[in-house]
This record gives sequence, C-alpha cells and structure tokens, in this order.
Amino acid sequence: MELDERLRELFSDERLDLPARDDAVPRIVGGARRRRRTRTVATGALVVAAVVGGVVAAQGLSTRVASEPGAGPVTTIRPQALEPPAHGPLRLGMTAAEVVGKGFSLVDAGPCLVHQGDGIGYNVLVSRRDGVVAIRTPTHTKTPSGVGYGSSVEELRRPYPDLVVTGDRATVAMGSDWGYVFDFVEGKVAFVRIEKIGYDCGSGG
Repeated sequence: MELDERLRELFSDERLDLPARDDAVPRIVGGARRRRRTRTVATGALVVAAVVGGVVAAQGLSTRVASEPGAGPVTTIRPQALEPPAHGPLRLGMTAAEVVGKGFSLVDAGPCLVHQGDGIGYNVLVSRRDGVVAIRTPTHTKTPSGVGYGSSVEELRRPYPDLVVTGDRATVAMGSDWGYVFDFVEGKVAFVRIEKIGYDCGSGG
C-alpha cells in the first residue's frame, strides 16, 4: 500500500473524530471575552501603576526640592572692616628703613624711633621690634568712612558704633591688632591717630 493511501486511511478513521459539546461555542466565546477582560484589567493596572509612580516620583522630587537647603546666612561686613591700618605713605608695621625710604627722618627716642611733625603733619612712632606702631595723621584728616577732623562724638558713632569715649579721647578697635584714636578739642575731633593695640615703647619697644 502506498504511503499516501495509508495516511488517508488513518485520518479517515472514525475513532479520531472528537464530537463537539453542545456548549462549545459559548465556552469558546466566553473564554475569549475573559482573556480580553484580563488583558484590559492588566493594561489598566499598568497605567494606574505608571500614573501613581509618576505622582510619587513628582512628590519625591517636590520634597527634595523643598528640602534643599537654602542659601547660607549672609555675613554683613561693615565698611570700616575694609579700612586699612594706613594713611598716605605710612602703614602700621613698616620698618624704620621703610619709613626713612618714604622721606621721613627718625630720631632715636630710647626704645622707639620718632618722627616729629611740624604740628600739622605726620607724627610717627616706630618700634624696633614691631615697626610703625602709631601714626598721627595730618590735620583735616578723615577716615575712609568720612568722619574725622571736625566730627562730633555722635557723628563718629554712625560708622563706628563700638566707639569708646574717655574724656577728650575716643577709641575704636578696627581689627584684632589696631584701631583709631580720636583726640577732641572743644567737642570736635582735632587729630586722628592710627595705632597698634597694646603697643608699649616704654618697655623695650
């Protein structure tokens, strides 16, 4: 028997027939609908999860942004904190040689060297150890804050609120190692001095 005839004989055997159940069609249709609903629910769940995830992520971002530390505290620097311990060609700490190099003559006055002005110019005190420790500025001098010669105590306090007044003299520390000294005549500043805090030419200079 030829192979193809044998195959036709096998496939035509009634024993291979599977009779369909009466409810086969409704069951097939119902199964297809359930699969569609399952896919729809799954898709909806994915969409909801994505939306919720996006909201949570957005909330997390908002929280992070809100919790970001703001700018640090702003430190306000008073203008006088930028003023140098100097006037004209002179500066505290200059050596005697540097002072002479600026055209000032110095006289040996024991532990310190002194340049004595003519009453309206500079008076300079130079320590052999610390260099220039005091500068009396010329008359009519004002500090970089705009006060000085002719100013009253009240006017000095505007830029220098930490001013300390003792008799006819007022002092204000401008840093850890220097400050201004204002000498008064009849209630007005007559001279402005720049001095190293705590200098003592009387004890070895």
